[in-house]
Amino acid sequence: MSVFQRVFLILSVFLIFGKVVSAQEYRVDCKDQSLNRLLVELRQQYDLQFSFDDQKLSRFSVSISKNFSSAPALLDAIFRDLPFTWELMGEVYVIFEKEIPEAPPEFYLSGQVIEKETGESLPFSHLSINGYQTVTDVNGAFRYTATGDSVFQVKASHLGCFVMDTLLFPGRSHRIELTPFAYDLPEVIVSYNVVERSVQMGEAPGMISLNSYIAGYLPGSGDNAVFNLLRLQPGIVAAGEQPNDLIIWGSYEGTSKVKYDGMTIWGLKNFNDNISAVNPFMSKNVEVFKGAYDATHDDLVGGVVEIAGKTGRRDRAGVNLFLNNETINGMVETPLSERSSVVLAFRQTYYNLFEPEDIDFSDSRDLEYKIDVEPEYRFRDFNAKYSWQEDDGSLFYVSMLFGDDDFAYSARQERQQNIITQTTSEENHQYGGTLFWGENFKNGDRLKLQGSWSGLNSTYGVRRYIENLRFNRMFPRVDNETVTKMDEGVLKVDYQFQRKARNVPRIGLELVRDHLNVTEDSSDMETISSDFEGYRIAGFLQNKMMLSEHFELKAGVRMNHLLYTSKSYLDPRVELQYQLGQNIKLNAAWGQYHQFLVKSSLFDETDNFRYTWSLADGEKIPVMNSQHWVGGVTWADNDLTISIDGYYKSVNGFTRYVRFSQSREEVYEGTGQSYGLDVFLKKDFKGHTFWTSYSVGRAEELFSYFPKQQYRRAPHDQRHELKMAALVHLFKDVHVSATYVFGTGFPLYANYLSDRFTEPDYNRLDLALVYRLSLYKINGELGLSLLNALDHYNVKYSSFEQIPLDQLNTAYIDAEAVDFTPLVFLKLRF
Repeated sequence: MSVFQRVFLILSVFLIFGKVVSAQEYRVDCKDQSLNRLLVELRQQYDLQFSFDDQKLSRFSVSISKNFSSAPALLDAIFRDLPFTWELMGEVYVIFEKEIPEAPPEFYLSGQVIEKETGESLPFSHLSINGYQTVTDVNGAFRYTATGDSVFQVKASHLGCFVMDTLLFPGRSHRIELTPFAYDLPEVIVSYNVVERSVQMGEAPGMISLNSYIAGYLPGSGDNAVFNLLRLQPGIVAAGEQPNDLIIWGSYEGTSKVKYDGMTIWGLKNFNDNISAVNPFMSKNVEVFKGAYDATHDDLVGGVVEIAGKTGRRDRAGVNLFLNNETINGMVETPLSERSSVVLAFRQTYYNLFEPEDIDFSDSRDLEYKIDVEPEYRFRDFNAKYSWQEDDGSLFYVSMLFGDDDFAYSARQERQQNIITQTTSEENHQYGGTLFWGENFKNGDRLKLQGSWSGLNSTYGVRRYIENLRFNRMFPRVDNETVTKMDEGVLKVDYQFQRKARNVPRIGLELVRDHLNVTEDSSDMETISSDFEGYRIAGFLQNKMMLSEHFELKAGVRMNHLLYTSKSYLDPRVELQYQLGQNIKLNAAWGQYHQFLVKSSLFDETDNFRYTWSLADGEKIPVMNSQHWVGGVTWADNDLTISIDGYYKSVNGFTRYVRFSQSREEVYEGTGQSYGLDVFLKKDFKGHTFWTSYSVGRAEELFSYFPKQQYRRAPHDQRHELKMAALVHLFKDVHVSATYVFGTGFPLYANYLSDRFTEPDYNRLDLALVYRLSLYKINGELGLSLLNALDHYNVKYSSFEQIPLDQLNTAYIDAEAVDFTPLVFLKLRF
């Protein structure tokens, strides 16, 4: 290579290197400098050419301090977070606004699911909207938002109604009318439509939805239709005919709650098991939450039953009349305007329903002397409700309830030298009211405002005395009276965001006031006098998320702050659901729960068991707390449902008073646990319904006064219960039904000193025949029910009482459960 060529090569390398080095020297150092001025400086400093709108860029400022290897890298950094981009055209960098893609349009769908003919709203109806599963609110209203799709495929169902499958277009105030199966319909409609007839399982862990229509065709439907249907469900104990409460998954008395239109039903069942505390005419929808329910529900360690009441007809006035050989029941509903209505209902027993032979002496058969018993009973209640409904499903109502249930008996035994007499009475007066407003907004959100108040005045008295015939003198032995007055008021706001179907947050706030007054007199001397009042604030936050098309997660937390103790309690709760294929749904849930208004048990010196309400303060009366674990699987198609639920509950904070004598009483704190399995099978076909359920479980407790410190059977422990029901549409107007319950016995007395004190197994077969009437403008049913058709001897749970006769003899009295009872009824609607 010549000298000239070498010099030329070296110069070329230096020129190229210099070019590269100069390309890496783009330095920018500015703070809050307007974008247009920055580009002007860069143009002057680096000989760059720009084209831009000076006015638009002057609205934005830039802060940056960095070296860049190229002009494109520099411009990318400048415009990264700004609504501008650039493009090189020749040697000019052209700056222009970014094109923001238009969001796909959103379409809103809203409306209400109602009952055809009456216009009654259908709460908690199930909807499938373009494959998304949702549930209507308490007034049957629904909201849904879709992106890019202006046609909605909707499938609506409600228990006891024909399923409707239809297409809807965006808009408000759609009215989906569902036809109840109980109505007379053309045969072709019945043949080609599916009916959601009686019970739905698996919609949530431990949840049951019940159809109030079908209850009217069960045996004994007259005054106890709601609880006749409840007692036939898995996990709810039917054996023993519990007169005071529902035993749900091993729950103690007072740990489960029944709510009607938002108010608490304190005196759940009545002394006559054919009459329930909720008038069947007023009931519309029933939902049962056996355990592990979400954060929106009340603060309890047991289960929850929510009953939605009727809102009344708005098309025309109507009268419902029910007569049987025990009670009279009437309901009047009438529209006040196109959007409002009022409903009134009243029930009354018209003679003493108990006979002396209804009171049995389970352990007095070998006594030498006869015991005479005279029972007395009276029941009546009254309901009133005013409702206002908007076309978009918004609802306002005022609902009120009053009820009296009084029972007493006198037991008298004549001996050679003495006459022993005992009089026991219990009177329960229940009352309550709810003020509710639910607003459905155009954007899909829902607001619920509710104020409710309910109370119970209960008086329990026992008087026992001995009359000495030789000296003609009266010697009192026991003269006790306990008066319990309790009431609860709740103010609640609940807001649900439903703008996006796959993410539904919900928040709520509650103010709760509990008031409890208890007095106890013994021989006209006041032994107990307590008056408690406590306020607490409860709030919840929950979000339901569709993680995929088949997987749903609901997570929430509930917090309570006790104003009377300045203590707070936090309860997280989680629920999972997975749709496996077309017919199988898997679910699981876990939750933590606290209860502040509690029922404490009293084990007195005569080995009798009673319960009394208390307001927990975390010191003298512990706050009950529990954890629920629930898992289940449900397989369902159009006419067959199979459901299995398993559960485990642990409970702490039981309070028990043990009275060893009139002068000595001690207080103990205990723990409990319950676990078990429910199996449910239901088959529907050609207008007929059959179901069976089997529950196996165990409820255990542990108190420090137990001789052996180990768990043993709780007073309400039941190992096995089998239930069967059949409803047959025999002819066009004839329905036949039968129900059967078998349950193993409970421990009879709390001391467990002998296996002899175990309640016998429970067996009860009920039958019914119903004929539907239709005469001009009058419709109704004429029916016959045979309760305990085989007249099997059963006794009531927790109704046993011991009467000491002398130092050696004691009479054990229990109230016999429903014996063979024929009920003839006539129900008219006009």
